[in-house]
Amino acid sequence: MPSVTLNSVSSCSFVNVRKLNAARYLRGTSTIAAIPDELLSAIFHVAIHDFHDCYDAIFHAITISHVCQRWRNVSLSTSSLWTVIVLTFPTHRNQFLRTIDWLSRSRSRPLHLYMDFRDPAWNWDEASHSFGWKNMENVMRLILPYAHRWQKVELLTDTWAPIFTFLSYTSRIKSAPMLQDILLSRCNAFFAAKGELFRPSAMKHPISWFGGGSAFHSLRRVSLAGVHVHWANSGLSDLLELELKYHASEVMPTLHEFCDIISACPELERLSILGWGPQIDVNIVPKQRTLYLPRLRDFAFGFIDVDYAIDFLSLFHFPALKTLSLENISSSLDPLHPCDSSHILEYLAASHHLCTTSSRPLSCVTCGPYPLSLLRSLELHGLTSCGASLRCFLQETATLDHLVLSGLDQTNLQAIVPDLIAAELCPSLLELKFNNADPALLASLQVGTVRNSKSPSMRVTVVADAADSEDATHELMRVLQAAGVEPIILGNATS
Repeated sequence: MPSVTLNSVSSCSFVNVRKLNAARYLRGTSTIAAIPDELLSAIFHVAIHDFHDCYDAIFHAITISHVCQRWRNVSLSTSSLWTVIVLTFPTHRNQFLRTIDWLSRSRSRPLHLYMDFRDPAWNWDEASHSFGWKNMENVMRLILPYAHRWQKVELLTDTWAPIFTFLSYTSRIKSAPMLQDILLSRCNAFFAAKGELFRPSAMKHPISWFGGGSAFHSLRRVSLAGVHVHWANSGLSDLLELELKYHASEVMPTLHEFCDIISACPELERLSILGWGPQIDVNIVPKQRTLYLPRLRDFAFGFIDVDYAIDFLSLFHFPALKTLSLENISSSLDPLHPCDSSHILEYLAASHHLCTTSSRPLSCVTCGPYPLSLLRSLELHGLTSCGASLRCFLQETATLDHLVLSGLDQTNLQAIVPDLIAAELCPSLLELKFNNADPALLASLQVGTVRNSKSPSMRVTVVADAADSEDATHELMRVLQAAGVEPIILGNATS
């Protein structure tokens, strides 16, 4: 047998041997290779659930499972990686096949359902939309058997038919023990306009979703945008967050029904009403004259009609309020005829001094229904009012840290901006933000203004139109710096 010498081994063989030895070394010493499967599984779980975007969760779960055989084995055995179900328009076979796989791989884990069936090319004709009730029926047949595992449900549509189908199918659900969050949105603010009726009228009849509300055991957060249910059998109780927005007024709950819902949520921390709240008949006395919410810290209110807005605001008492957002929705729905916000601002400023703990109206800034002096964050969007009303309102917010101003007209800006910079108004302010602002106008309002040296330092962020000139932006930067504040100028694309 001929002997094998070193000289008889090709140089190519040497390379292969060196690669083989390097691979053996890496397998023995690599940090990743040394990690136990249990720890690797935990790392995968954290990596996936660190993303707030559902699409990222899907993408990264797929990516991790395709790195190598070991990672695939570990990822497929980690049920928490497959709990986010995403279905979007246009639905296709691959989406359904992926969903079937995810439902199987997630085993008994709670599910997050994200369904977005909006069509960017839709022509606003309800009957012509490519995603109708039959398409939604196929989706419901797929996910309904797993209703006992639903933890969060998000459904966004352009039209009513898919929402109607969802509500009809969920009316059969007897128990949804894990369900904590529901967000349903018919994305069309048009129906909130004053005088608009719900359409299609044939589907206006309310549905008792989730077994008339009896299926809920853990529900804590609800957002209904343009979506109404059978309010008397809604099961809305023990909520921490409630949002109702962009409904036609005729499908909203009666005042008694609304009071029952709010009274059943004594731990409510956040309430958002954009558009219409309950149907208020001034001739009918509500069962409760004041809806007292001792834990509510965040209140957002978008109004269309001033008289209605004041009647609605008079229902509440929020002693722990810290964050307030006011929006004049009529400005966007009917730009030519926006309602004047002055009376709303005046009402809130006056009610701030009204003591509700006494049998007689007394002046008190700590126990009024809207304790403006305790606010830390305030947002004002699209308000049209006389400058004096806005100024008087802001004078009550002495402890404010954060203020956002969007779409204010020149009169209001002239009334408040110089004194906000100088700390004559809101002396504790740390952050002031202007959205959709005109840099040239803001600069002209602040010429010669200097911040009070005894006040805390303040940062001013201006989100300007990308078309604004660089000269105007540079001038605003100079004026703000000269006033003694820290300026940040952003374009709309970056904000």
